Amino acid sequence: MNWVGFWSIYTLAMVKFLVSSFPGEKFQMAIHETWLASFLGAATASAIFYFGSELVMRFSNRIRAKKRAAALAAGKEPINYHKVTRTKKWIIRIKWRFGFYGITLFAPLLFSVPIGSFVAAKFYGRYQTTFLFILLGLAINAFLLALLSYAIF
Repeated sequence: MNWVGFWSIYTLAMVKFLVSSFPGEKFQMAIHETWLASFLGAATASAIFYFGSELVMRFSNRIRAKKRAAALAAGKEPINYHKVTRTKKWIIRIKWRFGFYGITLFAPLLFSVPIGSFVAAKFYGRYQTTFLFILLGLAINAFLLALLSYAIF
């Protein structure tokens, strides 16, 4: 096994999962090694950001409350965080269109793994099976991407 290639694909999968399996053949790795490195890297990043998202959301809510209190104390209009933006509309449209399975299976693929895991935790973090479906989606997508990369190159 080429360990430099394994750790390179592992690290790349933590950041951008969609392109992580393409260097596998250049490192002269077998398809199952590429799949494993890509899946494990994405699963590691997904676990970090899925379970860490609750801390980030609590921290941001605390900061928002402090800013709101400071603005009200100064007699200013507080910032409206519920303002509808194009990005928020796009994410909500994806949630409505694809639902639980679409977000958990494909969000880490279409967005980066950290953002996709954070979005899945934000919308469906209260369900116990959310993280399992994220891992299932990562495994299936890593396999399909490895097949695609070895078929093209």
